[in-house]
Amino acid sequence: MDKLRVENTSLRKTKKRRGFTLVELVIVVAIIGILAGVVAIKFSGAQKKAKENADYANASNIATAVYMAESEGKEGDDIKNIDKLVEAKYLSSKPKPQSVTGDFAVEEDAVSKELKVTAGGKTFYPKPD
Repeated sequence: MDKLRVENTSLRKTKKRRGFTLVELVIVVAIIGILAGVVAIKFSGAQKKAKENADYANASNIATAVYMAESEGKEGDDIKNIDKLVEAKYLSSKPKPQSVTGDFAVEEDAVSKELKVTAGGKTFYPKPD
């Protein structure tokens, strides 16, 4: 008889303790919300960096196209105008900057003949250190 009471008591305890309390659920939801916020902030920064890196790669491609055109004897506006580089098939299409507004522009220093590719007032080629 005592054994039956012990089993009944232990059964009641296990039946009462099913599931989670409201406080436990609220705490878990709050923790998940905080983690989601942190991940969203990190993702936003990674997305910005990826767009910037795409612009550096596009600027490098433009510079390579300019050097190819120069090596084939083209000069002046033929190599500084990106649309003309596309027409001459040095570029497959006109790249658009991802991280800034505006278009890519090619500039060449008159004295040093150093090539610069800029967009939105920022230099993308050569890549600044």
